[in-house]
Parts: sequence; C-alpha cells; structure tokens
Amino acid sequence: MAEQYDNVGSKYEEFKNKAPLPIPERHTFLKLVGDLRGKSVLDLACGAGHYTRMLKEHGAERVEGVDISPEMVQLARRKEQEHRQGIKYHVFDAAKLPRLDGFDLVTAVYLLNYASTREELLGMCRSANTNLEEGGRFIACTIDPAFDLGKSNWAKYGFEVMSERYEDGRHICRARFRTEPPAEVEYFRWSAATYESVLAEAGFREVAWHPFEVPAEALARFGEDFWREYQENPLLIALSCRK
Repeated sequence: MAEQYDNVGSKYEEFKNKAPLPIPERHTFLKLVGDLRGKSVLDLACGAGHYTRMLKEHGAERVEGVDISPEMVQLARRKEQEHRQGIKYHVFDAAKLPRLDGFDLVTAVYLLNYASTREELLGMCRSANTNLEEGGRFIACTIDPAFDLGKSNWAKYGFEVMSERYEDGRHICRARFRTEPPAEVEYFRWSAATYESVLAEAGFREVAWHPFEVPAEALARFGEDFWREYQENPLLIALSCRK
C-alpha cells in the first residue's frame, strides 16, 4: 500500500477535491463523527491529511494522523507548515501501530480495504482499539461487501473498478482514479461477516453499517439520475463501533 500511494501522491488530493464521488463520502463521514468539540482524534490512513484537517476544522481539540506512505505524510506535513493547525503526522503501518495515546475517536477512511489477509485486517482493527479510550468510537469507510461489478464500474464518479477476482476468502480488486494521468490501485473487498468477526475479535462492540447518503446539494448539482448507479450498487460504505 505504501508504494501505491507514494506513486499516487498529490493526484489523490486532486481526486478528493474535484471528483463527484467524495461528496456523499464527506457528508456521511462528518455526520457520523458528530460533535468533536473537546475531543481527541486519531486518523488512520490519513494520506495527505484531507480528513485529518477537516476533523480539526470541525472542532476536534487534538488530531493526529498516521499513514504508511512517507510521500503522503510529507505532503500532509507540508500543508501543516503552510497552514498550522497543530496536527501531528506519523509514518506507521496501521496494522502494527503501537499505542500513541488514548483517543476519543479513531477514524480510518479507506484503510481496512487494503488489508490483504484476515490477519492484517485484524491488526488494523486492534491498532484502532489499542489507541482508543474505553467507550471510544471507531469509524471507518471501506468497500461495500455487496458491490457488484457486473452492474456498474463506477467510472462516472471518478473511480473506475477495472477487475475483481475471488481468492482466499476475499475479492482482489484493481481500479484507477480518473485523474490526469490516471492512477491505479489494488484493494480488497471483504465480506460483512469477516469484518464483523474481526472487529469483535479486536475488542469492539455495537458494530453498525451506514450507507453513504447523497446530500441535497449534490442531488441538485448533478441531478438524481446521475446518482442512481451510486445508490443502487454502492461501492463504498461506512461502519462504526465502540470499544
């Protein structure tokens, strides 16, 4: 994963800021995290800090970001230097993360879908649990277990799924960000049962799934027909749980 995002670099930030796909993602994520005033947050798979900065802007008292890609963390630190918010960034493998501190909230926007084995997925979830205070929440965005490539490839939303193959209990998927030039990535689509059993084993409870909501402004901007494929065959989904 580090090599993939070292190569994607700033193109990923371009995708986040310009493609239509992140609009419902951002809306749903912020709705789930809720009131952050006085809270401490650890953002796993922070990339160049897109959501890390947003968490701070939405009231979190303390925010730290972790990513496996030195290139992405370098971009995040550069943005912190340009506009200081007091955010700390670390280069770590989230599957082997030590306890940095006890946080009220741990977030992971597209981390879990890069776990290539169940053991790696468990390591990621244990890392989140280890860094939470008792009763703290874990919120993640990941690949919807029910996605069907036979129905659509999602290219119109700025992220094109090119192939999937089932192997060793999960789908291995190839896709590309429709940036200029395009940036290809590999990720894994795990079943809902696997996610739920891993989260329980990692020490989480109250696991809930949250479909992405298309906000009214996105419906008005692009039209309802544009979002039909997005809603009828969702590629992305959020989950929440508590320590």
